[in-house]
Amino acid sequence: MRKWTVKVSNVIVVISALIVIYAVCLQIILRYVFRQPLLGLEEIALLVVLWLWFFGMAAASEKGFHITGGLPVTRQSIQNVLKMVYPFICLIATLIFCYLTYLYCQWVVTADIRSIALQIPYIVSATGVFLGLVLNAAYLTSEAVAKLRAFQEARKRSS
Repeated sequence: MRKWTVKVSNVIVVISALIVIYAVCLQIILRYVFRQPLLGLEEIALLVVLWLWFFGMAAASEKGFHITGGLPVTRQSIQNVLKMVYPFICLIATLIFCYLTYLYCQWVVTADIRSIALQIPYIVSATGVFLGLVLNAAYLTSEAVAKLRAFQEARKRSS
């Protein structure tokens, strides 16, 4: 199942990146060369870029690429604890954002919010955000479990 979700999310990232690049380049050419911008092209690019960002975030989490900060800690035991705790902190934050995005999706559907020019339902972009966060939570869960197991094994070996 994980291989399938990774492949699907990677395809979504590539396709959305290509759509965004094409839409922005086309709009630049139409606006500045032909002086005839295409109505709604920015809306499409913005809608697709949300899918790109959040599925890209999930793909980065799956590969273990996180934005991390460093603390000036020299003791190896404290560094090991921090490495084990970090995925759990990220997971908690992701789950909070998943819940908030779920509430936002409900509101968007109930209020029937649409884009200005093309009248595209906002649920299309909100769904990308929610699905990206769910995938990110799944990847962070597996990473957190793996880090916890590695931490427990290291403690058994040192005892």
